[in-house]
Amino acid sequence: MMDILSLLLFLIYSLLILVILVYVSPLLSAFIMILAPVASIYILPVKAIGFFSIKQFSFVGGTVPVYNIHILLLIWSAFIGIVAYAEVLTWYLLRGTTTKKAVPAAPAGKEAGPGSSWDQLKEFPRKLGKILKGEKPNSKPKQ
Repeated sequence: MMDILSLLLFLIYSLLILVILVYVSPLLSAFIMILAPVASIYILPVKAIGFFSIKQFSFVGGTVPVYNIHILLLIWSAFIGIVAYAEVLTWYLLRGTTTKKAVPAAPAGKEAGPGSSWDQLKEFPRKLGKILKGEKPNSKPKQ
């Protein structure tokens, strides 16, 4: 009876994480994915430890047991991989396509122009803020 309840709880947990991942935010799903089991250990430590130490099945004639904590770690590793992939893909798609233009060389004795490394470094926090808001970094500000 407890084995089916454990698997049902993991199924609901996985579906909740997947729905948040797809419809809300990958970072929020990763936060909730880790926060839910950790919070359960802090709120009800005896019951949570008892739940995570339930043996589900064994391999190799009972020498390699698989507990609920192993299933939780398997779910975590799968979803953290999906979250990381989604974040990298989102960053790649939002970075936009830029074409390099030929910049004439600055005359001797003159400060670096608007395309210098220093100006790009000053623009980095603004571009990072736009990316985190879900906007393209090279887009014009909304009026």
